[in-house]
Order: sequence, then C-alpha cells, then structure tokens
Amino acid sequence: MNRHVFAAVPLPVHIKNAIHDVTLLLKDKVPFKQWVHPEDLHLTLSFLGQADITKLNSLREMLHRELLESPAFSLTLSTSGFFGKKQQPRIFWLGVEKEPALIELQKKVHASCEQAGFTLESRVYSPHITLAKRWKDTETTINEVFDGQELASLAGQSFDVKDIVLYETHLDKVPKYQVIEKIPLKGDRNDS
Repeated sequence: MNRHVFAAVPLPVHIKNAIHDVTLLLKDKVPFKQWVHPEDLHLTLSFLGQADITKLNSLREMLHRELLESPAFSLTLSTSGFFGKKQQPRIFWLGVEKEPALIELQKKVHASCEQAGFTLESRVYSPHITLAKRWKDTETTINEVFDGQELASLAGQSFDVKDIVLYETHLDKVPKYQVIEKIPLKGDRNDS
C-alpha cells in the first residue's frame, strides 16, 4: 500500500500554540478556505508524495544514518508572506530567519530521499510554515484585509530543532498529519 509522505521539522507545542492564537484572530479577517490545524503546523523539508513500503524503509534507514552527525540547532520565527497571485494568494505562510544549519539539513534530507528512489521538486528550498491555503473571496484582496500586525508578536520567537519527522497525510482526518518516523539529530540522542 502506498502512503502519502513528507519530511519535516516538527514544531514544539509552545510555538504551535502561539501561532494558533494569532491565526484565531485572523480567520474572520483574512478569507482563506483552509486554515492549518494547530497540530499540523510544521516546516517542510522534502515532499515525497506516494511512497511504497520498500522506498519508505530505505529512506528511514538512510535518514537515521545520514543525520547521525547533524547537530541540533535553533530557528527563529520571522516575517510572513504569500505564494501565488499577489492580490489573492494560494498560500499564507510564516517564515524563519536564515539559518545555515537548516539549509544543510534540508540538503541532506533531499539527497537521502533521492537516493531512496523518490522524485522530488527541483525548485529552490524556501523554508516556511504554512498557515492557510486557497484564497476564497473574489471581492477583496489581501492588501485590503491584512497588514501583518497580528503576526508581529511571533517574530523573534525561537525554538530548538532536535529532530525531523516523516509525516503521513490522511486527508480524511483532522488533524491530518501522522508522525510515522522520528529521526533525532546529534545532541538529542538518548544514551541508553
């Protein structure tokens, strides 16, 4: 059976809660069709799509081996933005400050995914946390309803990246992402 899978940096509960508190203020003001459930907030590293068990098991082994010496690091939330049409965007996101360790981690994950047989997107990695998807109001534009003030309280909040996860997507459930593998980074391994 194939599974719909992606690799990501999980967010700690305090960051998910802080983001959720702000998005609650925005939901009635900024008209997107789908707001991400707080449990589903994450920072994608590589989207794998359909994965059979053989490829998935190969990837699990590779990631545990490849990330054995990858150090834990911190990320800091920064500005927000949009992907898609400037006036009526498809994706509303929250960014993180540039961190070389994140880019290096993403490169290792991406290479492992390709070695395991996955075909990945070739566009430049743009780290972000998706907050909402699919603009729904054809009468208004983003500039008319959003000035960024609500998200200002999130900028500068930091969190530690101690592991990555493989998520499986379940479109019929809420929350829809289930952790199927956790891969610790160096500095977060149990010495047992």
